[in-house]
Amino acid sequence: MKQLPKLIAALFLAVLLCIPAVFAVFYYTQPMEDVSYELFQFADDGEEYWNGGDGWTVYTEEAGRQTELVANGIGGYTGLAYSGQTFYYSKELTEESDSPMLKIDAANRTVSVFLDGKIIYTDCPELDNRIGYLALPMMEYDRSEPVTVSLPPDYHGKTLTIAQSTAASEKQGDDGTVWPCEVTLYCGYAYESGLIASSARTMIPAVLLFSLLLFLLAVFIWNASQGAFTAKPLVFALAVLFQMCGILSEADFFYQYFGTLPIDLTDMFFHFSVGAFLLFLTLYASRLRLLFAAATLLQWISVLLSFSIQTGKFLEYGDLYVFFMNLPQITGFLALAAALTGTFILWKRGVPFFRHMGQTALFLMIGYLLFLAVSIPILPDYAASVFTRLAQGVIMLLPKFALTLLWNLCLLSGLAAVLFDFIEQVSRRRTELEVLSSKNRLALESYENLRLQSEEVMMLRHDTVKHYTLLHTMIKENPEQVSGYLEELIGQTKRIRPVISCRNQTLNILLNGKLGMAKAKGIETEIDRCDAPEKLPLSEPELCSLILNILDNAINAASVSQKPLIRLDFHCKAQHFVFSCENSVPDKTSDNIKTPTPEHRYGLKIIRQIMKRFGDNMLSIEQTGNIYRITAVIPL
Repeated sequence: MKQLPKLIAALFLAVLLCIPAVFAVFYYTQPMEDVSYELFQFADDGEEYWNGGDGWTVYTEEAGRQTELVANGIGGYTGLAYSGQTFYYSKELTEESDSPMLKIDAANRTVSVFLDGKIIYTDCPELDNRIGYLALPMMEYDRSEPVTVSLPPDYHGKTLTIAQSTAASEKQGDDGTVWPCEVTLYCGYAYESGLIASSARTMIPAVLLFSLLLFLLAVFIWNASQGAFTAKPLVFALAVLFQMCGILSEADFFYQYFGTLPIDLTDMFFHFSVGAFLLFLTLYASRLRLLFAAATLLQWISVLLSFSIQTGKFLEYGDLYVFFMNLPQITGFLALAAALTGTFILWKRGVPFFRHMGQTALFLMIGYLLFLAVSIPILPDYAASVFTRLAQGVIMLLPKFALTLLWNLCLLSGLAAVLFDFIEQVSRRRTELEVLSSKNRLALESYENLRLQSEEVMMLRHDTVKHYTLLHTMIKENPEQVSGYLEELIGQTKRIRPVISCRNQTLNILLNGKLGMAKAKGIETEIDRCDAPEKLPLSEPELCSLILNILDNAINAASVSQKPLIRLDFHCKAQHFVFSCENSVPDKTSDNIKTPTPEHRYGLKIIRQIMKRFGDNMLSIEQTGNIYRITAVIPL
């Protein structure tokens, strides 16, 4: 209990440091407020956006002769002298912006940009880039990104002019209608901030997943170093790897590196991750392995079938194509739902891994439902969006959103279970090492006890003939002294330290070591019965903890009593192993009496915890006068 305030203080300080760290890491995931101006934009749904382009003049110019084009009211202009003629549109820049940038949505058009007649950007630097002399060609491909142009800081009040190409053969109407590109003036800092935010939103979860991947691989290697070559953390690492690849494939710059692919990589990696996670759960599910294996097989078959169809080699686009393409959504949701159901069943059956996973999943579900309930009055748009997307998934039989929620729940719960399982393994390994160290120490003490007893027996044997001769003489000459002499010999024999020798070697080591320690403290030890089976239904750490805690408590209590005594009686009876330990305790009126120490209470708690698995009636503790007795009954 004394450590509880320190633990609370440590947790408080850790959380206190984590809060600003989290804010610092996630701060750049949100871009700056974008103050932008739509200088030229097409009409929406055929309606006029701005009459006449809101200050723009659209014209053609040949060798200094300008001809203004006529607006058609929906963003187009007519009046070209010939097909393919370059036209211009210009306006005075009166909008204020820091780090001004122009964005021109030119798909397959080439453009040149002028400020007060001076060129600041062109797609065709080899041409005569003067207003009135340009003959811009069309591009042979569509741009993947709009044209961005930096404006000088003193742009305000200057005239922006954009030259744009037209197709010589494009069918824009019999009247030669042209359509200026959409033009936006925005803050360059906000644009850069948006790029940083987009990268941060991609890289932060990817880095976290990569760290988790390294942790799982470290667990895999650690298990192998302990002699347990298990594939469980390796399969979970595979699921994390697929999830990380799915996040990276959503990045805006992904297709700049890898180009356009015939299949949706984001969906593919996501469904592969679900399949790998189901396989991971199957390896843990010893009792319901058939259920988990069926869910895993169903998911992998649907995923492989879906992405084989998407290559276009087996089926043409149509209703059947769409069905197979969306099939992993349905099977993934059903498989994860079945796995989660199996998790709760195995939790109730006492499987440790699924107990941790089920508890975490239940906690997360309750937390999210409470968050939704709170968000209804505070964040109504978010709550409405969640319910709308869930309803749409049910109506369309495409549970992508529900699958994502369920996947996040299972992934986080599985991660928590892996962490708890790893901590228990480390703790168990540490306990085993401590027990091994204690056994080695007690083995040495047991050996020393045997050596001392052997020396005492040899000395007694050496003097036996002398004693018999003296007794023979005493019977004839001084028979009244025989009784006293025999009592002295009996006392010497009792002082020889007892040695435990039963069929269980671990008990021999533990008991002989502790009895030697008791003898060194002046405690008289007695052994009534000494028999134990070679194997007990306890692990080595459990047996050591049980016996050592019983004997340590007995030695501590007997060492301060008036007549130090420990009496052991252990034997097999009616398919049960009975271990009984009696020890003297101080009188209630004695000055040596002590209140039970925390170690004593902790040791008794460990004894109760170990014996609890055999039933509440298998451990008996009683005190009669100055004798304290503890009896443990273990079914064989």
